[in-house]
Amino acid sequence: MSTATRTSTARVRPLRALSLVLAFTAAVGLVFGTAGFTAMEADRGLAVNVTDDASAYLGYETVTDEIRDGEPTAVVEYRNQFGSDLDEFDVDVSIADPESTDARIDSVETPSSLGRGSAAPVTVTLSCSAEEPVDLLFRADGNGGGVSVSLDRTHTVTCVPKGPTVTGVEFNDGANGNVTVESADGYVDATVWIAENPPTDGVDELREVTTFGGDDRLDTSKKLRSQVDDTPGNWKIAAVEFPGQNVTYVHPGWDAGSHKDPSSGDGVEYEEAVDEEFLLNASVDGDEVVYDSGDGD
Repeated sequence: MSTATRTSTARVRPLRALSLVLAFTAAVGLVFGTAGFTAMEADRGLAVNVTDDASAYLGYETVTDEIRDGEPTAVVEYRNQFGSDLDEFDVDVSIADPESTDARIDSVETPSSLGRGSAAPVTVTLSCSAEEPVDLLFRADGNGGGVSVSLDRTHTVTCVPKGPTVTGVEFNDGANGNVTVESADGYVDATVWIAENPPTDGVDELREVTTFGGDDRLDTSKKLRSQVDDTPGNWKIAAVEFPGQNVTYVHPGWDAGSHKDPSSGDGVEYEEAVDEEFLLNASVDGDEVVYDSGDGD
């Protein structure tokens, strides 16, 4: 063999080795892609560790950051984007640091399998007596079609305690009142509808003063007026709405944009949400709230 031939062969070998490495790397990329799992093992014994979740073979997405006390809530969702079914799929849910919170897990609903291309949520029910963050640890394991996969993720949710059940509103002089509740007082979501410049001849505009989640929720142990901010100097309440219970209590003297006698008394219950147009065309008739659309209906 000539010197030229030997030199040519020697040069080819490193190139061939590099080609094989690149081919192997490409094959692994085609098999595994960007997979959002902590560990995965294929049936040929090749394992990889990866961390991406967005377009993963085992997809993982958070659904909500808030759970209300006692309400089953879909918190995260898993999606099978492998080429086969995950015949066995198990998700264990726990509080990551139980000593850091007074909240507890009451129940968990998880899928037992995950078909190819399908998605399923994990539903969690929490109990808490005060609003607080809770770190939930999700440990998922699945296998099927020659593939096994595991994924550990922690997701922080806010547990919101139940508010009291509102039973009514006792209005005082049109511009104040008390919320009545079952059992103990607490905090509730509420919308207070007020009319500027106390009307006797009627108004064509109402102001919606809303209190909502967290520290801004309505305290049922306090008078309404002290909790309604940014109001004109002369105003009266048309109604108080409690969206969490889908009920509104209309002032007993409210008459389609006017305030008439009685100036005080128990609010009249209307079992639906309301808006400005409804209240400007609604009147209290005895123990009923009557809406006049203006077309005779």
